[in-house]
Amino acid sequence: MFDDRADEFGEYAHEEILQALVTHLLTAGDLDQLCDDADLPHLVHDDGTPVTITSARLYRDAGVLTLDRGVWLELSDGSVFGLTVQVSRRPRDEVTLRRP
Repeated sequence: MFDDRADEFGEYAHEEILQALVTHLLTAGDLDQLCDDADLPHLVHDDGTPVTITSARLYRDAGVLTLDRGVWLELSDGSVFGLTVQVSRRPRDEVTLRRP
């Protein structure tokens, strides 16, 4: 499986892997658990029920009109966030992908 996916990262491996990782982290567990793990307060609705992540999609899958890479988040309270992966500096040396 990994060998098939290696080509999809291509020239932008850093950005693609980071956005995939953020998407996985935000969809693998619930927001309450993520807040617990980070020792952060929980977001709750007026009735005390926890705010949840209703959607976490890559910008391209969410139809965000940008060339940037990132994750589009929609929460159960109606809020929407874009988490952009922005490159500040490219690696100095060549980087290759290693099988997990």
